[in-house]
Amino acid sequence: MGRSIRVRQECIIKVKQALRRNGFARQKDLAEELKLSKNTVNSFLNGTAIDYVNFTEICQKLSIEWQDIADLSDETTEPNEPNSDTPQQTVSVNTTVTFNNENVETNLGDKPNLSTEGYTTKPAASTPATDKKVALHEAIPAVPVWKGRDNLLNNLKAKLLQPENPPKVLALIGQGGIGKTSLAVKLLEALGVNLSSRTVTTDCPYQCAMYFKADVGTSFDEVADFLLIDGLDFKTSEPLKTADEKIAKIIAGLTETRCLLVLDNLESVLQKACQPQPGRAISQDWGKLINALVYQQHQSQIILTSREVSADLGDPRSKKSRINSKLVYIERLTGVDTKAGIEILQAYNFQDKLENLEWISERVKGHLLVLTLLASEYAEQPGYLRKRPELVTDEAEPILREQLERQSEAARDLLRRMCVLRVGIDVRGLTFLRLYTDDLEKDYRFEMAAEMEEPAELTEEEISETEAILERLVDSSLVQRRYNEEKCELFYDLHRVIVEFLQAEYKDELPSLLESVYKFYCTGKSVENPKTLEDLLPVLEAQYFAFQLGNYNEASSLVMWTLEEYLRRWGYWNLLKDLYERILPHVDEDDRPHCLRQIGRVYRDIGNWNLADKYFQDALSIEQEKDNKYGIANSLGCLGDIERNRGNWEEAERLYRQCLEVETELGDRSGMASSWGVLGNIERNRGNWEEAQRLYRQCLEVETELGDRSGMATSWGQLGYIEQCRGNWEEAQRLYRQCLEVQTELGDRAGMASSWGVLGDIERNRGNWEEAERLYRQCLELRTELGDRSGMASSWASLGYIEQCRGNWEEAERLYRQCLEVETELGDRSGMASSWGLLGDIERNRGNWEEAERLYRQCLEVKTELGDRSGMASSWGVLGYIEQCRGNWEEAQRLYRQCLEVETELGDRSGMAISIGCLGEIEMLRGNLDAAEPLIKDAMTQLQKLGQTAKVAESYYDLARLERKRNNTELAQQHYNTAHQIFQQLGAVKDLERIEREWHTDTQD
Repeated sequence: MGRSIRVRQECIIKVKQALRRNGFARQKDLAEELKLSKNTVNSFLNGTAIDYVNFTEICQKLSIEWQDIADLSDETTEPNEPNSDTPQQTVSVNTTVTFNNENVETNLGDKPNLSTEGYTTKPAASTPATDKKVALHEAIPAVPVWKGRDNLLNNLKAKLLQPENPPKVLALIGQGGIGKTSLAVKLLEALGVNLSSRTVTTDCPYQCAMYFKADVGTSFDEVADFLLIDGLDFKTSEPLKTADEKIAKIIAGLTETRCLLVLDNLESVLQKACQPQPGRAISQDWGKLINALVYQQHQSQIILTSREVSADLGDPRSKKSRINSKLVYIERLTGVDTKAGIEILQAYNFQDKLENLEWISERVKGHLLVLTLLASEYAEQPGYLRKRPELVTDEAEPILREQLERQSEAARDLLRRMCVLRVGIDVRGLTFLRLYTDDLEKDYRFEMAAEMEEPAELTEEEISETEAILERLVDSSLVQRRYNEEKCELFYDLHRVIVEFLQAEYKDELPSLLESVYKFYCTGKSVENPKTLEDLLPVLEAQYFAFQLGNYNEASSLVMWTLEEYLRRWGYWNLLKDLYERILPHVDEDDRPHCLRQIGRVYRDIGNWNLADKYFQDALSIEQEKDNKYGIANSLGCLGDIERNRGNWEEAERLYRQCLEVETELGDRSGMASSWGVLGNIERNRGNWEEAQRLYRQCLEVETELGDRSGMATSWGQLGYIEQCRGNWEEAQRLYRQCLEVQTELGDRAGMASSWGVLGDIERNRGNWEEAERLYRQCLELRTELGDRSGMASSWASLGYIEQCRGNWEEAERLYRQCLEVETELGDRSGMASSWGLLGDIERNRGNWEEAERLYRQCLEVKTELGDRSGMASSWGVLGYIEQCRGNWEEAQRLYRQCLEVETELGDRSGMAISIGCLGEIEMLRGNLDAAEPLIKDAMTQLQKLGQTAKVAESYYDLARLERKRNNTELAQQHYNTAHQIFQQLGAVKDLERIEREWHTDTQD
């Protein structure tokens, strides 16, 4: 028998504030303190019933009397009810819900005793379907009061479900605040979308329901990505490049799956009446999407809400772009009738005579927002509005003006200062804005704080005054608030209608308002050790407001010297690219090449090497015109990176040597060292270990002279990789640990993560999978802390390989797909190709040759598009292995030779040796032992020269198998013993187990 209890709804804010007051910055901290699960603490803070013992224990820790906040009316005792912290069996269904934003709390949702009468349309049967889906771009607004529109709701439902010629698009058009979104929400419920449980009922006619709310500045890519990824579960082998491609895939998805899509607040993406094409989408791509939803073939339906009709709903074949009324049904929404208006006022406990309520409802013509605002403001003042009829008008503006006039001057001033904010802000930030002045004689604190980039010193009294003002504004529906569970803090912003009104009201003051907000965000620019994008929010906002103020030097400086480091490290490449592209037209000539190179680096990192090449070439041209030697060298190095990625090692070497020549001319020894390092990479890729080692040591020598310890660590890592390739794992490990030691001293956490990763590779090669896994997880943990999404993907791939080696192919596949998902989000096409190759390995191991071949060819296609010749060669090699497994010797031989040809062109000696060995194995399998022997020996000779000891052992093992086929038992055993001895010296436990098992099995056979 278990007893459960919950926090009363009106006390939720109180307990969340108590969390912070008692020194718990996060829910996780309280959970760890009490040794409870985070889920239990989260349930407590959000009013969900938990075990009585846990409830009282949390209250005691937060210094709250549990009886003061407990909802005793809902206290339950259930048989076999599990303790909140007891593991319990759960049932999983396929219904999916996607959230991108947090819930928004306003006073409108806190009104007690709201009437539920008048609900004549109920949601469909409550049994959820397990094969259907709900995808929400953000939390759907609650509908606290629903009156007067049941008939309309039923009619629109019937219109959508009519058996013959149902409309593709239902457009709900009306004034702001008239109730368009509420009607759309109720339609979703009436059609079988259960919003309380976030499920779709079994008798719902749609397989998927999606809700997307547009806002000012919402890009086409944002809505397209939501529809494709979150809604339609679209998966692609590579990112879609154009809007037309995305629209085609959206329409294809809406054709394959019957969906109900709500596009809310559409006017946000439409041009205003004063603009060149009123009613058209601001973005041409948005317009194409809207038009395609109407005039292209699919089986889904769309509900639009907007203050105005979109011109893009018109038929493009019509001269005047007339809307096809058979495809688009427009419902022009007006206010509710007088009776419903009265019921709404009464639901909000409006204390007045019935005749006065009737007068108010008629006066505002049933406008829902106006009714709500009136109820919020004058509910306890009977007769007041009847005596002041000017307050009750046809439009919301007079209501807002009256509301503002009823606020204190301090409250009105705070609203004025808030109206340019883009994101929510806490009470300390609003206190800064409320008190801000640029007059140093009046108060120097704020200008000084902005200059010092430190928070302003505020008194508790000043903060309390701000809290009191905010409480009044929230109660008046002028400010909305939300609770950030991670920060345990309330954040405040304005309703959109209020923002629009205030910005129009204070349009002449906008520059000074922007300046004050910019100064506030300047106080948070010095971010120490940020870990998330939210930690960088002050810098992002400071950059935005600096740009809006025309302070382009500051805007560009914040991008180049602060945001660049973290956004690139964390993999927010598109955001970084957008910031650079926005400032590019405004930077001076000295900074322009730098911006071009940084944009190019983003395209390079996501695998768009052709576009990256263009930006690097543009930067080089400018640097050459200015004869800026340092810039020339930098640009040449970037161009060399592109050719190296493509596998064009000769061209890469030429560019790197050109870069080195300029650096030598300048006496830039640090740059010279870097160039020797990348030239070493070229030789390493070619398999020229000695030359690569010489260049790395040359680089290390200069870095040592310069005292560049970070560079020295990198060079030790590179030298370690050479030894790893040679099979000298002890020496490789020593160098990697030397590298790790310096990185640890320097606090280079990203470098430390990389070192743990390569140390994991050593243990993996030895067959010590447990130790390898430990190191990989250590690497993953740190990369996760750093927000290094690209690095996290690499770690998942490494862990996947461990599971593959163990034969746990399902777990390996899961990890590889987890890696692929992040690479797809990042647009890392090169990484995606590699992941398809790894997934191909899994299918190959399972014996699914067709699926393996498909994945390998998918990999090859992208490698070919990228011009990655080394990657292409590898793909031909694994495709050859597939044909070898099928017994198609000729096709396998053709692919191995195709691989060998490219490796020969590239000078990849290691790859060439391996391909020659594969060709030898083909001949051995065919029974052509005399043809196989020289190929295997040739491969072994090359591998011995390269110092690749582990692969030499494999060659000896191949020769042992060959001699056994000739019945040369003594010579076969000699070769086997040599292979066994080498693997034993290397500590390659798993390789030893493999050859021992195979050798003795063949002997018994």
